[in-house]
Amino acid sequence: METKTTEQKVADALHYIRNQREQLAQLRDRVSRLENLLEHCLGSAEGLWLFQNRSERMDPTVPIFDPGRAEFHLARYRFAAGYAAGKEVVDIACGTGYGSELLAAAGKAASVTGIDICPEAIHYARSKHCQANMGYLVGSVTAIPLPDESSDVVVSFETIEHVEEDGQAVAEYTRVLRPGGLLICSTPNGWPLEIAPHHKKVFDRDSFVRLLQPHFAAIELFNQNSGTPFPYNHGQPAGIQPTTDQNHALAECFLAVCKKPDPRDRNLDS
Repeated sequence: METKTTEQKVADALHYIRNQREQLAQLRDRVSRLENLLEHCLGSAEGLWLFQNRSERMDPTVPIFDPGRAEFHLARYRFAAGYAAGKEVVDIACGTGYGSELLAAAGKAASVTGIDICPEAIHYARSKHCQANMGYLVGSVTAIPLPDESSDVVVSFETIEHVEEDGQAVAEYTRVLRPGGLLICSTPNGWPLEIAPHHKKVFDRDSFVRLLQPHFAAIELFNQNSGTPFPYNHGQPAGIQPTTDQNHALAECFLAVCKKPDPRDRNLDS
């Protein structure tokens, strides 16, 4: 049996010490994240509610969600913020309000109204994500509590797959938009109901477009991918890009920018 030299024993000891240091560093990081979790989630009734409902409710600004999934949600709101400047914006199914606040702040919207069917979510949004040019209402996507033609931009992400009355929801989006206004919405691409217990419908590119087309004069479609190991990311890098015949099957979600018909446009053409 070969006897280790003093140098080998020292090298083994140093290797062991380095491994122990790495494990301690990982443990300190996990403890730090756990402390943040407790501070954000258990330090208030709103935080506790968010933690208890984290399978359905997302607030990517607090550290209890996977960073890749959190960024996936933020990225689509940053995309919508590019259409919000100076506009009266409605965020339908706004959830915890983080996206409504982003539209108001980064998007520089003239005003933002967040609407969600869950009173607890609206309470959370009012307490955590509210600014002077914002307000929140409890309401359903199939009966939006706003007057006809009262909004320039409607944002509604990951919503239509949650309701049986998807056509009624799109009709409501259209009703509250002014002529020429924009709907910016999204839906997952082909996620089976088995992995999404809160979903009622499954959409692909064609069924998504068919749902929107009767109501809008023009539709731009985009792929969004998270870049995470999630199987329906299809191994794609994180990002948003125009949807094509070649890449549509690789979308994790679809984003649509839809323009409501404006009679003034036809008058200009004649």
